[in-house]
Amino acid sequence: MRHPANTPVARREAVRDVEALCRLDLGSRELRRRVTERLTRLVPADSHCFGTVDPETLLITDDVSVNLTPEAAAAAAHNEYLVDDVLKFAALARPGPSADTLAAATGGDPRSSPRYRHVLPLIDARHELRAGFVVDGRCWGALALFRGGARPDFDPADVAVLRRLSAPVGAALRRAAHRAPVEAVPGPDEAGVLLLDEELRPLSQNPAAKLWWDELGSAVGASPGAGLPIAVLEVAARGRGATLPAYGRIRGRSGRWLSVRAAPLGGAGPAPAAVAVTLHPAPAAEVAEVLQLAYGLTPREREVLAKVVAGLPSREVARDLHLTTGTVRDHLRSVFAKTGTHSRTELVARILGL
Repeated sequence: MRHPANTPVARREAVRDVEALCRLDLGSRELRRRVTERLTRLVPADSHCFGTVDPETLLITDDVSVNLTPEAAAAAAHNEYLVDDVLKFAALARPGPSADTLAAATGGDPRSSPRYRHVLPLIDARHELRAGFVVDGRCWGALALFRGGARPDFDPADVAVLRRLSAPVGAALRRAAHRAPVEAVPGPDEAGVLLLDEELRPLSQNPAAKLWWDELGSAVGASPGAGLPIAVLEVAARGRGATLPAYGRIRGRSGRWLSVRAAPLGGAGPAPAAVAVTLHPAPAAEVAEVLQLAYGLTPREREVLAKVVAGLPSREVARDLHLTTGTVRDHLRSVFAKTGTHSRTELVARILGL
């Protein structure tokens, strides 16, 4: 029997249902759609955005959203990386509470938040609940739920449900990051280059850029940030205010990992600058880095794996890491089990995406 009201029984049932979804072998987008559909039956929302997160850079790399406009996405990215505000996704990725409301984060004064004043009105929202999905100290996803003024704010029980689900959903997103695509499609091999103006509107692009929009599942539009793939928008927003290039990694529709980099054009100053964005296949080292995290390898297992990828035999791995050869073999057996491989050759090919 379903319990539509937000009662303790209904909350326990919702948590069990989401945990069950997290145990299924689902792709990232399908997982996020089904988790959000189940959650919003318990915690209604007028709009939402559920993004994957690069655990190293903490950039949003892909999103599944409902009732969010491109203008709101561009404004949210600007707020996330360039504005001093509360309840940032990067803060939810750190040790501490993994979910909270904007009202609670502002001490009951949400109007003090620039996001409340400049982003939420773009989607007619008055209330926000944010959550990070963290497992083993790494954040793999982030969710924002929004309500309009006709609804009451999210309550502590809603927050508690999201906090309870942080690790299970984080673990499921981590597994999905190394899941093989159901149907691989050809992707571009050359770099795409895109120039954006101060409002993150496309100015020009090279011929390869269109291939990248197809690979990332979006197309460029004319309004600020409209149609830009979320990874491009997020990296560009961070890069616009940075002195060094910003970068992120995203898995494209072909199953390949892509590298997105952005840097401001022109001199430093308080005004927003135009941005140059490049997109290209991620180097093997970057792919290996994110896959090691996605497979849940321990720090010691990652050290052993790095030596194996370098071609060292177990005896030299043991010497370099001050371990016994038996301990090295134990670590390798664990790595084989976690990655679903059975030999060094297969393991190296899997980690390097060969």
